[in-house]
Amino acid sequence: SCTWQKFLCGGRCIFGPDANSIYLSVSLIMTPLALFVAFVSFRLAELMGKPLGPFIPRTAMAVGAFDLIVLVLTSGRDPGIVPRNTKPPDPEDLQLDGMASPMAGAPSSGTLPPTRDVYVNGMVVKVKYCHTCMLYRPPRCSHCSVCNNCVERFDHHCPWVGQCIACREITGSSSCSSRRRRSFASTCSCSAG
Repeated sequence: SCTWQKFLCGGRCIFGPDANSIYLSVSLIMTPLALFVAFVSFRLAELMGKPLGPFIPRTAMAVGAFDLIVLVLTSGRDPGIVPRNTKPPDPEDLQLDGMASPMAGAPSSGTLPPTRDVYVNGMVVKVKYCHTCMLYRPPRCSHCSVCNNCVERFDHHCPWVGQCIACREITGSSSCSSRRRRSFASTCSCSAG
């Protein structure tokens, strides 16, 4: 097991090794929000009058609360950590399993080759061995040097949330890239308007 992560709620929440940076992120969100609500939103509410005015401070506080909830959920969610092995795989077992092709040029001295061919949906995919996690990483998996874990579909380690950012699909029909495109499109339309 890895001592770099912090586990809460019976392992349901997994925080990265630099999870304390979330305090800085919260302060960078809450300080401008508090200043806006205290000094700007109530004056805007008075200027706008009765029908829409009271909604300005409420909306600002609701957006701030939503930001904090999303920040904590992102920081505490499992990004797709691949469980590490307690001992390296046996080279003889790798040659006998049905998923892998025979290892061309594998040393006969019992050492593990750095790469291995695996069949995925009838196609040959080359997977790499991770010496830290003692496993052959699944396709599209990388090792995070900050968290010291292999993470599926790893994108980057974000210091603001203190966690790895990986494109784990939330639902089967929504992919990470389509969520990014929708987010970018809404950002552009809001800034243009």
